[in-house]
Amino acid sequence: MEIVENFDEAGRFTGKLFSKIGNLIILIILSIIPIVNFIIVGYLGRIIKEGRKIGEPPIVSDYGKLFFEGLKIIVAIIVYALIPIILLMISLLMFVPLGSWGMGQIFSPGILLQGALIVPVTLAIILLFAFLIFGVIAIGNMIRTNNFMKIFAFSENWNIINRIGFFKYIVWLVLVFVISLIGAAISGAFWIIGAIVDLIIGVFVARSLGSILDEVIGTVEGGQPEKVLPPPPPF
Repeated sequence: MEIVENFDEAGRFTGKLFSKIGNLIILIILSIIPIVNFIIVGYLGRIIKEGRKIGEPPIVSDYGKLFFEGLKIIVAIIVYALIPIILLMISLLMFVPLGSWGMGQIFSPGILLQGALIVPVTLAIILLFAFLIFGVIAIGNMIRTNNFMKIFAFSENWNIINRIGFFKYIVWLVLVFVISLIGAAISGAFWIIGAIVDLIIGVFVARSLGSILDEVIGTVEGGQPEKVLPPPPPF
């Protein structure tokens, strides 16, 4: 599946969020409550795990299980994003006045891209993208295999990237990264609206990644495509 086809299919999948308004409202409420929104991360993980086995966003259920799955994904993300996060926090401590340390202001584009912050923030974004080259596939592999240690299976994850096609994967990752940055900017400026936008983008990216993983590691438990034996030779 080419990137255009992948995005088109993921967009149609995401649009089905609006076909079940009750489920959408629950997801929005969960997404705007700190800590509780780990459930949404787990929900996105479920979409990645199921891949194209599901034709529409699932009804949210098993809240406890989703919460702990989301927590596991958050920890994996922090592992890969730790160095860029440290760089960004040091920059904020050095250059942002304490009076601006509010969630509504500190992550807004106006604060992050002002004066002396431009260089360290740009460097943090570049580093984050570099770490995500491995991180996204590592986390996807972890989700598919239900094995946290897969985030450290560098050789295996590199092989998955090669099976996708390195150039294709980088193009996909750049597009997803830009979309996610736009969502993050909106979230920083408009909290509740941003949470809704983040949910929509999250479902879109999760479906897109799940479809990509379907092509290279399958959907069977253990993360490896099911092998089909060739027919016996004729006698």
